[in-house]
Amino acid sequence: MHLTSIAIFDHHAYPLYTEERWRAEPLERYFTQNPSPEMRPFVRDSLFFRRSLRDLAEFFGCEPSLEALEETRRRHNYLELARWLFAEANISHLLIEGSPSNDDLWPAEAHAQNLALGLGRIVLLEAELEQLLDHHNSATRLLNAFEGHLRELAPTVAAFKSVVAYRSGLDIGRHNLVELERAYSELRRSLTSSQTPRITSKPLLDSMLWTALKVASETGKVVQFHTGYGDPTLDMRLANPLGLRAVLEAPELRGLKIVLLHGYPYLREAGFLASSYPGVYLDLGLTIPAGSVHAMRTALHEATHLAPISKVLISTSARHSPEMFWIAARWGRRIVAQVLEQAVYNGDLTNEETEWAAQRILSLNAAELYGTFASSPTEPVVSLF
Repeated sequence: MHLTSIAIFDHHAYPLYTEERWRAEPLERYFTQNPSPEMRPFVRDSLFFRRSLRDLAEFFGCEPSLEALEETRRRHNYLELARWLFAEANISHLLIEGSPSNDDLWPAEAHAQNLALGLGRIVLLEAELEQLLDHHNSATRLLNAFEGHLRELAPTVAAFKSVVAYRSGLDIGRHNLVELERAYSELRRSLTSSQTPRITSKPLLDSMLWTALKVASETGKVVQFHTGYGDPTLDMRLANPLGLRAVLEAPELRGLKIVLLHGYPYLREAGFLASSYPGVYLDLGLTIPAGSVHAMRTALHEATHLAPISKVLISTSARHSPEMFWIAARWGRRIVAQVLEQAVYNGDLTNEETEWAAQRILSLNAAELYGTFASSPTEPVVSLF
């Protein structure tokens, strides 16, 4: 299958670096979730890095060595290179998670202007709550203000996102008011005036999420949850999407749409949830392209063991460098093609159905989920946000 003509609706990614920061950043940094200098020598030995080095050398027309690649890519005008890579990646829409005040990153609107694509903002729930901490002396007032803030944001954003898997885990419980206020008092006592707050209190985070999920359900916003694979601050034991059962069973949240991001190694679990709950979708971004080729194929196979094709999505989950968007799009299409061809061989799909399935996974599932539409599978997706 040749899927380059299908424009990818990239429903989860991060902003590009400014040119100054991009030129200063070593290439290896983009191929690991661990930013420590001690990890960098080992990055070059990963299958992801070695495969991508050859891919990028082919793109740039240089020798497949790190030195040749670094020299060649930096000879290019950054804006022209970004446009070239995004055009080759054929990405129609970009939903961006990121800080609006980071001087090292392009502003969100610059992506739409410079790259000629549809744009939407992903709001990180934990970060929004942390911005409100200094202004409220009780958890009750904080959560009331937080709810009002989200209702104001909802019409202007594409999705909400939670990284509670990194903080206190996906097993989201309910807490009484005494527990909640005690946790909030302890948090406020621990903060200093110069400290950027990072909430890890389970009663506060869980209560925040019940508030946010209620708003999302009532306003029709998708909520993305980080699951599985991430950086070393993640306790993988707490990132299994099966922990979300209480949320998925909550009667007041019927109609809520949830996307389970990344997934690895929990793709089977995510596929089970997508097959069992109408509002659950799964994404393979980051697993593709960071895994080995075998791992990427296995991930999509496992996701579709149970999950309907109409609930499987692929994002780039790329961050900061335009090369990473191109690599993710390249391997997203390749893996979808290989797995769908195998599905035909196995008798799961017909040749005609694979064309439909590729359109769904790469574009139309996300376009419909995040509030956009396509008038037909062969026409461009039209942004509604």
